[in-house]
This record gives sequence, structure tokens and C-alpha cells, in this order.
Amino acid sequence: MKTTTRKRILHLILCIALVGLDQLSKIWARGALKGQADITVIPKLLSFSYLENRGAVWGIFQDKRIFLILLTAVIFLVVLLIYFKLPMKKRYTPARILLVFIAAGGLGNIIDRIAFGYVTDFIRFDFIDFPIFNVADIYITVCEVLAIILVFFVYREDLDEKKEAEQKEDHETGKDAAPGKDR
Repeated sequence: MKTTTRKRILHLILCIALVGLDQLSKIWARGALKGQADITVIPKLLSFSYLENRGAVWGIFQDKRIFLILLTAVIFLVVLLIYFKLPMKKRYTPARILLVFIAAGGLGNIIDRIAFGYVTDFIRFDFIDFPIFNVADIYITVCEVLAIILVFFVYREDLDEKKEAEQKEDHETGKDAAPGKDR
């Protein structure tokens, strides 16, 4: 089996495991927290508090279930496209892993929306006014931040080199000339 295929199979297994972990945590939350008092994990810092989120973060798009399912599906497809377009060089392994986590987060939340009509949220920071969230949200948020850092600080040179190569190609093929002007 080719190394590329093996890596992709491992990434698929990781994605399935991450979705499973997210779903197990939500099953626990629905069983242990729904209709119950909050559970304090670390006083004045972290608690578990059950919430059926029928919108997106900070309550936007409330009761827009179909829209949120479609939006998540489109974002998931974009993540897949980026994953498969990334070169299979070792240098891009961190980016591929981050994309696997983001995809797993999206799948975890879309499963809830389809199955229940809402996303099960239960993790709450008590020290700030922050939305209640879940394990899938952690995957998405943390990995998006790390991906931005990778793009701007690690893969920046790659982007600059690609842009320079495209400009050189445009110049050589005459695409950089102003419309209507002769050379």
C-alpha cells in the first residue's frame, strides 16, 4: 500500500475516533446534565451546563437548522478539498492533521443537527461571558487558530513563492500587459 494511501486511512481513522469522542461526550451530557443542576468542575472557572443550541455561536441563526446543515456541509467539503490539494510532503502533515480535527468537529455537530435538530453544548467557562460549547467546537476553534498561525508563520514562504511563480508565468505569457495595449 502506498504511503499516501496509508496516511489518508490513518487520518480517516483519526477523524472517526474524534467524532466518536465528541458523540460520546454529548451522549454523556444528555444523560447526566439534561434537566439536572450544573456540575462544577473547577469553581469559578469551569462547569458543565446542558444547552440545546438551535443556532450557531453566540445564538446567531437561531432555528435555521437547514441553513446550518447546508453551511456545515459546504465548509466540510471545502476542508476536504484543501486536505486533498495539500502536497503530501511531510512539511504539510500538521496542516493535514488540523484539517482532520476541523472536519471531525463539523461532522460531530452536523450529526447532532440532523439527529436532534440542535447541537448539544455543555462546557461552560464561568470566569467570562462565553458561549457554552462542546468537544467538536474545541476541535474547530483551536485548530482554526493553529491553522491561521501555520499559514502566516510557517507556510508564508510557500505562499510567497507560489505568488512569485504565478507572476513570473503571467509576465512570460504576456498576461500582465494592460488590456488593449500593444507590446
